[in-house]
Amino acid sequence: MFSGRYLSSRCPNFSRLLSTFKVAVVGSGPAGFYTTQELLKSQSHKFSVDIFEKSAVPFGLVRFGVAPDHPEVKNCISTFEEIASRPNVRFLGNVAVGYDVTVEELLRKYHVVVLAYGAGSDNKLGIPGEDAAGCYTSSEFVGWFNGVPQHSSLNPDLSGENVAIVGHGNVALDCARIIAAPLPHLEKTDIAEHAVECLRKRGVRSVNLYGRRGVMQFQGTIKEVREFTKLSGVRLSVESDNIEQIKSVLSSIPRPKKRLTDLLLKHSSPPPPSSSDISVCIKFGWTPLEIKTDDTGRVRSIVLRKNQISGDMMSPDITPTEETVEVPCSCVITSIGYKVLKLPGVPFCDLTHSIPEDLSRVLERPGGARVPGLYTSGWARRGSDGVLATTITDSANTAHSILEDLEKGVRSVEEGGDVSDVLVERGVGVVTFEKWQEIDSLEKEKGREKGKPREKLVCYSDVLEKR
Repeated sequence: MFSGRYLSSRCPNFSRLLSTFKVAVVGSGPAGFYTTQELLKSQSHKFSVDIFEKSAVPFGLVRFGVAPDHPEVKNCISTFEEIASRPNVRFLGNVAVGYDVTVEELLRKYHVVVLAYGAGSDNKLGIPGEDAAGCYTSSEFVGWFNGVPQHSSLNPDLSGENVAIVGHGNVALDCARIIAAPLPHLEKTDIAEHAVECLRKRGVRSVNLYGRRGVMQFQGTIKEVREFTKLSGVRLSVESDNIEQIKSVLSSIPRPKKRLTDLLLKHSSPPPPSSSDISVCIKFGWTPLEIKTDDTGRVRSIVLRKNQISGDMMSPDITPTEETVEVPCSCVITSIGYKVLKLPGVPFCDLTHSIPEDLSRVLERPGGARVPGLYTSGWARRGSDGVLATTITDSANTAHSILEDLEKGVRSVEEGGDVSDVLVERGVGVVTFEKWQEIDSLEKEKGREKGKPREKLVCYSDVLEKR
């Protein structure tokens, strides 16, 4: 944590603004910013918004989750910067809500509190060897190549010929693409330099992506799959026992799903690879049973069980068989989704790993009474599904619920004092948006030196120590 002196004296004290509803948004990713944007569009209400972020820097998954070779997805950052620069919006980075300041304290000081902190915990396979050296969650691996400070020293072992990825979603595809892509494809992106250096020494010849279900249940998008076909030196293939059954139902499925399935089937009979190709194979009908290690405790193989996929291909029966296979590999990446973390002071359903809510209004328990003034948006509300457009719609719905409730009455809040004063008293080093702009400028400057859009810092202390 940083000392309290990083809080800029230039930050406006919103408690002085009259006839203004005070809003605290927890999380500075897309859900947080888009919900803020929707509230500020209101013609009937005035808002001041404080956006709290546990990281020292803003933008959440747009900065740390989007693959570096997808710069177009990051264009929304310009919108977020405009929002954060408005006089009635503050960014308060390096503040862990629930710890540095409680949700209960926020509810006392703000008319509205919006929980938009995403889904920050990886789902687990629950198999032996999952915690072995050389086995990584997708959050760790994506964080490593995207410059997340706590994952920058991950140093994944890519020296072996084979990598196994468990999962068939876009994040799994991102991991596979970054591992297999030719370096010129990555060097001019904002990928972390330590990742480029590691990939420069890779020995990987094959990347296998395993999923327990069938082709029709594939969770990746056509854009992500098609990208592999455009990478020089990468050969994409697909393996399934149900190719003919799937072909027989293609004409009856919706067009978007049909286009994706057509593309996958096209690669079920790929041309022979050249000796220099890196093979990327999407394998259907396999369930991981165990990750085996060598004498030093490092990953040496993954054991999988074959599943029989039968019945309706749109909703098939998945039956375990007696067939197993052990595949040598030096690296395993698990990418089977994320779950919402329990935040101190926030109602939570342990059974569903979710915040109980009704139309974004947080409930004391599933089906219970509302918690006045408390709302949720984005992945924190619906779980880790959907794309950026889904979050935009979700944020608009959250804002609608807030505006609807304000029409019915306004909660009273404590007068006087500002949450920033409380944080300074507690020694919390709040990072302002002005400080983030200094970090941003430095990253872009370092990037220009290397012909990149930016070189992300993995340690911010040198910038933050400057007065």
